[in-house]
Amino acid sequence: MRILTYVFETSLSFSCPVTDHSFVLRCLPKSANTQTVMDAQIFTSPRASLAEQEDGFGNRIIVGYLPQEHGSFNFYTTGHVMVACDLAGETPCHPMFVQPTRLTGATAEMATFAREVVGAVGGCALAQGTGEGGSLPRCAGGGGVLAQVRALCEAVHARFSYVPGATSTATTAAEAFGCETGVCQDYAHVMISLCRSLGIPARYVTGLMVGHGATHAWVEVHDGRRWCGFDPTNNNEIDDRYMLFATGRDFEDCPIECGIFRGAAVQTQEVSASLGDATSQNQPDQYLTF
Repeated sequence: MRILTYVFETSLSFSCPVTDHSFVLRCLPKSANTQTVMDAQIFTSPRASLAEQEDGFGNRIIVGYLPQEHGSFNFYTTGHVMVACDLAGETPCHPMFVQPTRLTGATAEMATFAREVVGAVGGCALAQGTGEGGSLPRCAGGGGVLAQVRALCEAVHARFSYVPGATSTATTAAEAFGCETGVCQDYAHVMISLCRSLGIPARYVTGLMVGHGATHAWVEVHDGRRWCGFDPTNNNEIDDRYMLFATGRDFEDCPIECGIFRGAAVQTQEVSASLGDATSQNQPDQYLTF
């Protein structure tokens, strides 16, 4: 068990003043599986009308509105979570996490690549399991599933080069697989696509990692009993160095921030974050006072 403290801040700047700004934020951690939220607070500048809700994936969302003219918008959240990876219990899995999405559809080349990777592992035949919502394809035997997923995680990590700016949030798994470059979002989308091509349920996760100054993305797969996390960007299994904000089928289900406003402005964004032991002093690179 480990207690982590986090600080997360995003600053949005507009090229000209905007009004009637409606937004949705997914920047508060949720209690799920191996993670329990102890406390969390959020502040905005300018001060906005805020309401907390829950989306269809069980993520905490903050819905807000700023009617007045403003040239920037900042939100800042901080709190503590308890992470206990060895206490994960059984959780159901919906069949939608086996289905491809616009961002995670696998090409024939990707499906062949996935089969070749797991073929070297062996010991796991696809079977039919029953999950929440109906029949769910999965691998028979939890150990076999995880052995294959570990191999896929390692293969994605080895194939890719981490190149910021080479892709965008609209880049599909197939496009990223073809160019073999990208960032954590692309690594996650490709691994999800490969898993689903084999009938292994997989979902996208966004959150924070100890030692990283921005948001991070990774993958959770369902082994027939519970969700287990893998980070193909760093070739890690998820442990107590990670804190999640949101989960979904792909990036489009769990962006940290999205919104609309009135005005012809171009929006730019800066993010800073820290995650560490609760006993350490963790501050963002640029601390805002609200």
